[in-house]
Amino acid sequence: MLILKILFHFSKNGFAMALDDLTATIEKLQDKIRTHRPYLSGNETATRQVLIDPLLLALGWDVSDPAQVALEYSAGGGRVDYVLMSNDIPVAVIEAKRLGTPLEEDEIMQVLNYANSRGIPYMVVTNGDDWRMYAVFAPQPIEERILMQFSITQTPAHESALQALRMWRSNLASSGNPMPAREPVLQSDEIEPPPTDEQEGKTPSQPATESDTESGWIALTDLSGLNKNRPKPKDIKFPDGHTESFRVSAIGVQRETAKWLANSGKLTPKNARLQHPIHQNRYVSSDTEQTLQKPEKICDGVYFDKNWNAQDIIDGTIALLKHCGEDPSTIHVKLNR
Repeated sequence: MLILKILFHFSKNGFAMALDDLTATIEKLQDKIRTHRPYLSGNETATRQVLIDPLLLALGWDVSDPAQVALEYSAGGGRVDYVLMSNDIPVAVIEAKRLGTPLEEDEIMQVLNYANSRGIPYMVVTNGDDWRMYAVFAPQPIEERILMQFSITQTPAHESALQALRMWRSNLASSGNPMPAREPVLQSDEIEPPPTDEQEGKTPSQPATESDTESGWIALTDLSGLNKNRPKPKDIKFPDGHTESFRVSAIGVQRETAKWLANSGKLTPKNARLQHPIHQNRYVSSDTEQTLQKPEKICDGVYFDKNWNAQDIIDGTIALLKHCGEDPSTIHVKLNR
């Protein structure tokens, strides 16, 4: 049974928001996605009407009122699907994709630049299932501007509701910054940790034989800033001395690590239920398209999701190693300098 502890911050004026109603709306959207996925995946208009508009309405945005929501908003040669308005001033743009469409970084940057050039402080991108919200003017890399991220089908409904409150009309239309819900503490006693090496009679993993700096090897835990044009990994070395080379990419680190864990018996269908440590979407699963956007099979009954940017992949791989009882600092990689 999942134990969900939610700490929620109330403004001085109080929330008139019925959190239970918002959660119920998200649960209905989960059912619609499960029932109508093939139809919605091929139709952006249907995705908007069936999935996006109802959530906006539950958050206080009447999409039928141009004073609140401007549809197909265009200015200066650009166009976005929705602009949320407050006293005739745009406060957030929303770019909509059809269900199942990956939220690609290049397209996100285009919309972010659109909002930036027009002085609109917030940007949201969604495919009806995955939702992300960005602070447009934050002086940070794009992946660090994320204010809100959740998945209707993968994130628990109550947690999605807490995240979605970033878009609540009374919140966004206020003079201050969107007020976040506190991060929920999510624990589960359903997922059994993998057995330790001592329990299975194996020799515990040892650090790599070469030092962290010798011959260009870098500890996995020391990798950062891999997005954009930074060097990417091309080789990986495990504590047992096993090495693999692959096409230059972070995905190679994820793939080879998952295979190594599966081959060692530490990643199995029984414990292949893991959420990403930052975004809380499912990262490793015993299911495929039901829970993962771009599943890749590791072994029978174990899949991982490839739908991440480079740094997210590394962060997820570190979390996977910890989940399987391995010290990620003992895994080393070489970069394509």
